Amino acid sequence: MADGIAAAGIRHVFGVPGSGPTLELIDALEKRGVQFTTTYFEGTAALMAGTIGRLSGVPGVALSIKGPGFANLAQGLAASWFETFPVVAFTEAYPSNVDWRIRHKGIDQASLSGVIAKGRIPIHGKTDFTQLSALATAEVPGPVIAEFVAGEAAFAPVAPAVPADSRAPALIEKAHRPVVIAGTLAIRKGWAAKLAALKVPVFATASAKGVVDETLPHAAGVYTGVGLARAPESQLGDCDLIVGLGLRPGEVLAAKPFACPAINVDTVPSAGVFNFSATTSDADAVFAALAVKQWQGDRIQAALARLVGEFASGPFLPAHVFGSVDRHFAGSVRAVFDTGYFCTIGEHAWRPKKAEWFLISGQGRYMGTGIPMALGAAFHDKSVPTVAFLGDGGIGTHVGELRLAVRHRLPLLVVLLTDGGFGSVRTRAVKDKLTQKPLWMQDASWAGIVGATGMPATRAENSAQFEQALQAWRWRDGPAFIEVPFDADAYQQMVENLR
Repeated sequence: MADGIAAAGIRHVFGVPGSGPTLELIDALEKRGVQFTTTYFEGTAALMAGTIGRLSGVPGVALSIKGPGFANLAQGLAASWFETFPVVAFTEAYPSNVDWRIRHKGIDQASLSGVIAKGRIPIHGKTDFTQLSALATAEVPGPVIAEFVAGEAAFAPVAPAVPADSRAPALIEKAHRPVVIAGTLAIRKGWAAKLAALKVPVFATASAKGVVDETLPHAAGVYTGVGLARAPESQLGDCDLIVGLGLRPGEVLAAKPFACPAINVDTVPSAGVFNFSATTSDADAVFAALAVKQWQGDRIQAALARLVGEFASGPFLPAHVFGSVDRHFAGSVRAVFDTGYFCTIGEHAWRPKKAEWFLISGQGRYMGTGIPMALGAAFHDKSVPTVAFLGDGGIGTHVGELRLAVRHRLPLLVVLLTDGGFGSVRTRAVKDKLTQKPLWMQDASWAGIVGATGMPATRAENSAQFEQALQAWRWRDGPAFIEVPFDADAYQQMVENLR
């Protein structure tokens, strides 16, 4: 197994080992030059590994002991399942003929695996990493659990293959104003160059942001399915055909029929919530038909320009922080977003040039994923700085893991955007006059705690202070933390008529 992991080019494995076969695997990996990093929580390890899988196309690897260790690991596997990140998780387990209910550390791992993984595979003498990797990366990607125990393998149902459909390119030929919406399949298929060459508006789901260089004039921003009047997607009424590229319900906040005809390019069948007239696997024919189409989507681009202008001209809020970071690094920076209102703004304000320079829990909106994703990305690629944008709800979940960034001198900047509580939940409480007490954080500042990990920490209360703190960070020397407080009411208002 260690030979297979090393041969796949995997350089990092994460987890919390036990004294059994997981420790033996680590020993074998070290002898083959694969670095193992012990995390403080198994769930962090799984999502770090999944993030590397998303960025590299090769499944990341994590491990844990059985029972409670696997239960902890499950948190990161669930997040990876939501985001379709390929990861192979090795875990110890009881044999299938042993009653786990009367065993120390016993838990029904089979049932738990069934809702967070594509398959659960017992490792036999003939099992190798190639098999595990192929299952994790096969469409739709996700976690695969490999148990060090004899037993029967269990797999999620495999979706039937989608054939070519000649109706799809024919519909494009008839259209005058087609619009493309790209999902994460476009990243995995390597369609970035094809999208960059088009001359029609191209949206991306939040998880696929950057698959078309968003500095290009036809890049239309993010499509969520719930965009209100300020969002560029509100202008889709101008188009006469939607062309989805792996457009799936799980990648949008609301999957609903379009107001015009729609087609989809995919390798798995499309869900019925979209009104696709045709779903085809023949991407070449679709791109050939799109290549001769040309229209500007003026109202879409105007809405995007207007929104960006609003962000820049308003009071000091997260959009100003995003703009400062982007300008400071001239766009050559990887941004990682946790979830919350600042994430809603970031989806529109951040304009990545590459898909690998943008990470977000775009499908699960899973709070607390920011730190593990950022750590995984920084371990995987130290050639560019990684900046993690976190909110009050997301920072505490894995904050202890920031010691890994200090220990390994990772090029990671953590930016806490704080309004003192759960801003996105507070909207409902304010609207319906419900209690706000559980939505405010006592002692919302984390600067002292983060500083105690050895990471330089500072607080910036305006644009000038943030710029100064950003200038002071020497990203090649190791991590840093900047805490940025905002007025809670202004923070609430920044998403009005957007989502």
